[in-house]
Amino acid sequence: MGILLTSVMVVGGLYLAVWPGPGPIDRVVLDMVHVHKSAAFIEVTRLRYPLVVVIGAVILAAITVRRDRARGLACLIGPPLALVTCELVAKPLVGRTLGGALSYPSGTAVAAAALATAVVLVTPARWRVVTGVVVGAYTLWVSLAVIVLQWHLPTDALAGVSYGVGVVLMVDGLAWYGVGAVERILRERRRSGSHVDRTVPPGA
Repeated sequence: MGILLTSVMVVGGLYLAVWPGPGPIDRVVLDMVHVHKSAAFIEVTRLRYPLVVVIGAVILAAITVRRDRARGLACLIGPPLALVTCELVAKPLVGRTLGGALSYPSGTAVAAAALATAVVLVTPARWRVVTGVVVGAYTLWVSLAVIVLQWHLPTDALAGVSYGVGVVLMVDGLAWYGVGAVERILRERRRSGSHVDRTVPPGA
């Protein structure tokens, strides 16, 4: 799923690198919304700041690392990685601009979606649906905010959400395999060490 969601942003970026103007989706959504500079929309976008994303990632990792090392690692790495690669790699490569600034994908939407995904991952299974609805609504609100504030086109926001979720899910999967492999190696070494200890004659 993570690869699929990330691919949505990549495919859209390849298209927009050639035809960067507003597309049909942009025009349909923009016809339904109106520019609104209210404080409520501005305040909800504070997750776009890298420091906020890093602090959020550290807190989420600390919450879960004792019970799940792999997930703790994913929460620590995933959201910052999504935001950094969005700002330093994806945006310059695509080159789409709005108001003179690179706009695809929306870094604000990436940050919100990545942290929201990490929150869902650290939530116990019995509460995950409720948490998903809450953070999903928040991510939707952030995405709407960047559109009505005229910071991004709708496809910028959509790609940002897709990329933010996708990167965190991919990192979570890789962490699960990586940490699991390391733990298996360590267990095998401990078993080998115990076996050698038992076979060495006393006093040898």
